[in-house]
Amino acid sequence: MKKNRKTVWVVMHYEYIRWGGIILVDGVQFHVSSSLKKAEKYLRGAIVFPYSWWQVYPYVLDDDTGTEGETVFYYSHKGTPLRRAPYKRAESAFKRDEGKNRK
Repeated sequence: MKKNRKTVWVVMHYEYIRWGGIILVDGVQFHVSSSLKKAEKYLRGAIVFPYSWWQVYPYVLDDDTGTEGETVFYYSHKGTPLRRAPYKRAESAFKRDEGKNRK
């Protein structure tokens, strides 16, 4: 019997948070799409903080070969493609936002 392999696209959302006195990156799985194009459409339609970003990667259902994470795509909080996760930019945005909210 031929094994049918189904690929889904996992959409992860990351943002900076303050936990006690420490600044941390928090991540959560937001969505699963049937194609990269649909995943990109989803994240472009979401409204999130400027100190956040998206990560999208393919996942083969019921796959135990350990290939998860070999292909990863990053996007800004607005859905613009990036080469890597924007840690420094997002942290700066978080600190600016924190400064505005403290006054």
